[in-house]
Amino acid sequence: CLYSKKKIDGSCSSDNISNFVQYNQYQELMKKTHLLFTLAFPLLTACQPKSETSMEMPTTNLRELISSTSTLALNEEIEQVEYIPLRTTDNPQSLLDGAAGFAVTSKYIYVYPVKEQRIALFSRQGEFIRTLITFGQGPGEFNDMLSDIQADEKRNKLYLFGVSGIWEYTLEGEYLQKHEYKQQALFQRFLTADRLGAVAFPYMPFSSGSFGLGIFTLAGDTVAMKNDFHSSEVAPEKAGFTIRLASAFTPMDNSILFKMGANDTVFRMTEKLIEPACVLQLNNSEKEIRMSIDATDFGSMQNFGSSSDLIISDMMETPSCIYFRLRYDDGHFVVSLNKQSGKTLVERCVQPADLATLSDANLLCGMLGTRSYRNFPIWGRMEGDCLAQVITPYELSLYKETGKITVPDALQEVGEDDNPIVILYHLK
Repeated sequence: CLYSKKKIDGSCSSDNISNFVQYNQYQELMKKTHLLFTLAFPLLTACQPKSETSMEMPTTNLRELISSTSTLALNEEIEQVEYIPLRTTDNPQSLLDGAAGFAVTSKYIYVYPVKEQRIALFSRQGEFIRTLITFGQGPGEFNDMLSDIQADEKRNKLYLFGVSGIWEYTLEGEYLQKHEYKQQALFQRFLTADRLGAVAFPYMPFSSGSFGLGIFTLAGDTVAMKNDFHSSEVAPEKAGFTIRLASAFTPMDNSILFKMGANDTVFRMTEKLIEPACVLQLNNSEKEIRMSIDATDFGSMQNFGSSSDLIISDMMETPSCIYFRLRYDDGHFVVSLNKQSGKTLVERCVQPADLATLSDANLLCGMLGTRSYRNFPIWGRMEGDCLAQVITPYELSLYKETGKITVPDALQEVGEDDNPIVILYHLK
């Protein structure tokens, strides 16, 4: 397998809270519940010889390319665009204070607000329908900390992921059942009707019995597990995940991409296997590696790392490329890696304010992205066959002030008190 220059083993065996968006969601959850994460996690990378797998996946020396910025080619993948303002009505429940998460189907848009524990339902055209799911102890109500949401249109299922389990509803909001966790997870998605891919909580040492990366059945049986990342920089009993994690669900093939801060390998979880997807040669400092892998060092929760380190904050994947958003040189960059050719492009983002201000404007930081399509910044995630982006009026106003972007006509009249806007990019 591939070894980074900083003594991190990268697994080649078969089987996003690193980014600032996940970090802020994590902080919000902690404020609400006063949870203290004082555990740690096993590490995830076993090895085979270089010659067996090093040529089977895209590999790029991102450290060398980061100084040669250009513009990504996302525009070549986009066929058409929908701009969908989430409209308000006289009903106060139609008002959103932003979006902590969302899901999109051909009929509905589901949003859970930043400060409210509920799921708001809008039509695909942006009309408010109702509060679909409320927080409480009543029948069918959600009574956990909400971390994310997944809509499965083929099976007519809506999943709400909490700390203690998964709530299952129909897409119209009818409660079906709750699946209890046997292993608590930070990030999870259904890969099939009975297969769940999961990334374990940070600050849990692997030696404590945590699973790291896992594929499980709903009955709790383990299909595949990855629990063997390690580094000579950190003692095994301290090794685990810290918040330097990035995860992304890819609905095209129902898989999960994952990267931890101390390793250059990006892994993919499918319904049966956990295997390498690509390698980013970052050549980060030993300090950054230790901070990323020492689950007993809580300084990583507030330390964003040196400006000379390349810190992957989150990812998204289209049919052609895997895209990475990262921090470096006191700014943010986006990177595209072509899955077939391995061609890599790097673009520096427009950043009109510091990270705290941008996160306050939009927890998802939807405009901290590439300007390759009509000079409007894009960042989002795949929902069905579309790339979905969520922006807020406040966020849009910050970028307008720079004069460095082109605002589409459909967004010119967005008011300061309006709801978030969903933008859907239909890909070729």
